[in-house]
Amino acid sequence: MVSISVSLLGALFALVSAQQGRLYSSSFAIPGNASYDYVVVGGGTAGLAIAARLAETASVAVIEAGGLYEIENGNQSVVPYYALTMGVLSTSTSYARQPLVDWDLISEPLKGAGNKRIHYARGKTLGGSSAINTMGYHRGTVGTHQRWADLVGDDSYKWENVLPYFKKSTTFTPPNLAKRFPANATVLYDPTAFDNSLHGPVQISYGNWIDVTTTWLAVAMESIGLPLFPKGFSSGTLSGWGSWVTDEIKPEDATRSSSEASYLRQAIADPNSKITVYTHTQASKIHFDSGKNANGVLVNTAGFEYTILATEEVILSAGVFHSPQLLMLSGIGPRATLESFNIPVLSDLTGVGQNLWDQIFFDVLSGVNLPAFIPNPAAEAVALGQYLQDQEGPYSSAGGFIAFEKIPKSLRKNFTQRTKDMLSTLPDDWPEIEYIVLAFPGANSTIGAISATIEAPFSRGTVTISSSSIKDPPIIDMNWLSDPADGELLVAAFKRCREGWNSPAIQQIRVGPEIAPGLAVQTDGEILAWIRLNLGIQWHASSSCKMGKKGDRMAVVDSKARVFGVNGLRVVDNSAIPISIPGHPSGTVYMFAEKIADDVKNRR
Repeated sequence: MVSISVSLLGALFALVSAQQGRLYSSSFAIPGNASYDYVVVGGGTAGLAIAARLAETASVAVIEAGGLYEIENGNQSVVPYYALTMGVLSTSTSYARQPLVDWDLISEPLKGAGNKRIHYARGKTLGGSSAINTMGYHRGTVGTHQRWADLVGDDSYKWENVLPYFKKSTTFTPPNLAKRFPANATVLYDPTAFDNSLHGPVQISYGNWIDVTTTWLAVAMESIGLPLFPKGFSSGTLSGWGSWVTDEIKPEDATRSSSEASYLRQAIADPNSKITVYTHTQASKIHFDSGKNANGVLVNTAGFEYTILATEEVILSAGVFHSPQLLMLSGIGPRATLESFNIPVLSDLTGVGQNLWDQIFFDVLSGVNLPAFIPNPAAEAVALGQYLQDQEGPYSSAGGFIAFEKIPKSLRKNFTQRTKDMLSTLPDDWPEIEYIVLAFPGANSTIGAISATIEAPFSRGTVTISSSSIKDPPIIDMNWLSDPADGELLVAAFKRCREGWNSPAIQQIRVGPEIAPGLAVQTDGEILAWIRLNLGIQWHASSSCKMGKKGDRMAVVDSKARVFGVNGLRVVDNSAIPISIPGHPSGTVYMFAEKIADDVKNRR
């Protein structure tokens, strides 16, 4: 029965994909030289969003190195539950490889984290990382958007000016309380943060199942000063509050709402859209004419090399690691780097591949006496039935409870003056730490986790090239914990996690002593040493093609995402956003793509 249910589940999504009309016909290109108004390099989160909007009025080609994740990664990318268990989402260099949807990127040794190398998962598929992420959706804060506007000298990035683009990109569905069930998983939200009359492509909803351990851990975080925010996390406020997270899940069938399942499918269904997609096609170089005008992209499909011309602009949306790589291979980047590989310098931009931000985290684990979903044959048969018949149960959900804060005064006393001074430069509403709570089955009991993620990292990494060929992966140095301020913040956050676990509100569910790191770890030095060896990532790297003002040595693009020193080329993805917006970035990336699409259409 179980195997039949799994087979039916796969067949269901194959059928849904096959019924997309033009999906396998005129919207997908046959390799060969061609010309379009715009060429978008990368069919990921931002790439498909901006391509779909430009295709409303112009011809657009999308160059994507991967294919359709529904076919090439199946239920792993379609069913929400698997976002939490997908083998490719491991930082270990012995991760379960899935080269059909992941770039197989391995970092340089991390000097601040035990000198280990990590696998950094990035989506190589239509939808990009929106096809393999955990689907959490929320927005940044009013203050962080003011900081963005100030850094780039453009008030159009202020909260009130970007909110319309957040709304344009999404459609919101309130929670189905009958399916979510737990009484203490109260959902609070502000419906005015969305505008469903705009029919935004990305579906924002809530998972139709909540793990009972998560509800208790949410109570723990509330008890230490992080209550539910009445408006949720899409209205410009994060710090000092908790919320049940909204997800990029289609409520009608409880499947992933990636940029492919939203923007691309919407564009394909529109008979007036002029979008054409080149799958399994890798861009190797951006072409320029003698006047430094971007006029096309050299690409390769299964060894067949050809050129896709752009009569208007080239939009680079290859992601935080590959956008700087492609810029450098095309002659845009630090002069010394380009000349070392005999690449002619078109625009000497020091900042290409610099300013790499990353959000890193750790888990504090303890046993609990509550049941967990264990996907054994019996439980899986029940859960699959719930999912297929009613779009509920464990397979329908990936989200849970998150909270944000600045470290309380009681734990700031150990900060050095340097760290205090650096943190004081942040906007008042920029949270320093995000907390996520979840649970998973252990050998003898359910294991609960309270994790802490640094939201204001001061360490910066780099991306560079190892050769003049796109066939060689970029060199990625995440440089975690290279700035001591990050270590001080994480030690304080660790103590907050323990405060949560020690809350009287949840002692009745705890079983045994702390599992990780264990009570032997007590001093600040011991805590930091443990953190260095047990860091994880949220996969939120950003800002390697920093937006900034002309004259900013680290700036790669201006406030309209136009690359300095050339014409007709923009970078539109999370690499161009100049700061790491607190929390989960996909909502911000969709907004950014919508905003720049308007700039392009209006020739700004």
